[in-house]
Amino acid sequence: MTVQVRLFGNLKGKAPKLDDSGYVGIVEMPIDDIETINDILGILKVDEMETSHIFLNHEYTELSSSVKDGDKVGIFPRDMALLYRWYFKGGIKRSYATGEKARK
Repeated sequence: MTVQVRLFGNLKGKAPKLDDSGYVGIVEMPIDDIETINDILGILKVDEMETSHIFLNHEYTELSSSVKDGDKVGIFPRDMALLYRWYFKGGIKRSYATGEKARK
């Protein structure tokens, strides 16, 4: 029983250099000692202040979110912060060129 954790940007260095998946930055973690996203950060020695956005099963989430077997977690560093209103449901979409609201 595992949780897949994908680390992006400079956080990839917190992952083992190569795991069973063969990719740097992807870690299959046993669920045994993990209850929340915050537990994952602790195990990987990632400080909360190093992160910008965290996703659980492709949805924006928070540190206190519970995780279970088979979940996928994505952790982005501060230098890869997203303009979340642009990408998420209900956000205001604006044209980068004109600054005007885009039509939905």
